[in-house]
Amino acid sequence: LFHAKRKYRLNHRPVVLTLVDVPEADYQRWLERFTELARQPEDALAPEQYAGLGPQAVEVIAHQARRGGPELAFSRLVQAQALSVRVMALRTLDGRPYRAMHFDLAGARPVTDATDMESFAADVGPRVLAAVCSQEVKAHAFLDDPVPAEQWAGLRGPDAMIRAGNIFTEFGFFTTPFFVEKILGFRGISEAISAQYSEGCYAVYEPELGGMITTATGSSRLVDKRSISRADQAVIVGIRPGRDGAWVRPVAGLDPVMPSVEAVEMLSISQAVATHKRANAAGELVDVPNLRALLHGHLGVAAFDPAYVEAVQLDPLYYTQLVSCGTSALAHGSATAFARSEALRRLDDPRRLVFLEQPGHGVMVAEKWSDPDDDRDAFEIIHEYLRAGHLQMTLDIPQGPILWESFTDGDGRTYQRKASLELERVP
Repeated sequence: LFHAKRKYRLNHRPVVLTLVDVPEADYQRWLERFTELARQPEDALAPEQYAGLGPQAVEVIAHQARRGGPELAFSRLVQAQALSVRVMALRTLDGRPYRAMHFDLAGARPVTDATDMESFAADVGPRVLAAVCSQEVKAHAFLDDPVPAEQWAGLRGPDAMIRAGNIFTEFGFFTTPFFVEKILGFRGISEAISAQYSEGCYAVYEPELGGMITTATGSSRLVDKRSISRADQAVIVGIRPGRDGAWVRPVAGLDPVMPSVEAVEMLSISQAVATHKRANAAGELVDVPNLRALLHGHLGVAAFDPAYVEAVQLDPLYYTQLVSCGTSALAHGSATAFARSEALRRLDDPRRLVFLEQPGHGVMVAEKWSDPDDDRDAFEIIHEYLRAGHLQMTLDIPQGPILWESFTDGDGRTYQRKASLELERVP
């Protein structure tokens, strides 16, 4: 099934959904085991083998348990054993359907109550349909107009990108890439799925180029988002007419770099928000989007100060019919959400950050431009707000509708905090 596209000369890769049966008692035992595994230090992992997986699989499973909890570790175990990215794990209790868990590559794990077949079908049907109908937007193409080497060397954006990876790792945005062959114990499916899966990406808008500089994709080569160089950055300047990929400008003297799978999503967001005039290096006034930088990570927001930060939301169906990264559906939904931002509508709005939580996936944080006389580089405001606690992160990612509630801390500051993460915890 992984090689069906090539073997049968299909013009697209079929979406494969694997359904597996998991007795509830077994599932609870796995959760207990992975909870215990997450507590073990990385350098003291006991040798542990899983049926059908490689000898180093425990390293990946333990990392995922520490990163996203025992449910995420369980999803990776099932995906690897079933050799399928999109899996529905049907948990059974006393021989009858009890819960269904929906897994994808980005780590989604929403739960459907399966005790009533009518309501079960009403929930699961649209979820499967949304996944099947989400078209990938990764057909990026290079333009015959390279960025001159001397111009690239003089830009500040690439240096800000290099600093960003190291800075935001401290706050949980980036971590060790997930090596597929390490968990499987063999190679051979690289044409169907990336050899490694890195978490998150980031981008800056560059007025000198009329586009965005993004991190490279990890699909074609190893890219550790925690530490990148100028050779790990791509320049995207537009979206192809079919909206199935981005136009990429290579940099003279460097190997061509394919952008992150979220390239169309990030460009769509920048094109959806209001613009203003800003001087480029030559002193010419050019149109730029009101957002300067985007930071994406596979984690959630625990709380935020509404005086400094604005939260935007997707349209309602996105919270019950989850779609994943690198798809036209999420690109469109995210752009629509940011287009509704009041803070991004006006540069004089005091809120400098706007964030969007994408259920089952992670968070996208937009940083606005500072005043023209403010010499701070891209991402510095995000960094300042994280350190000050105006934006507080969590490894818990919501898997469904997001609810916020007001609370006041010990210093009398009023925040918005997550009231419900929609993460199931069965006693």
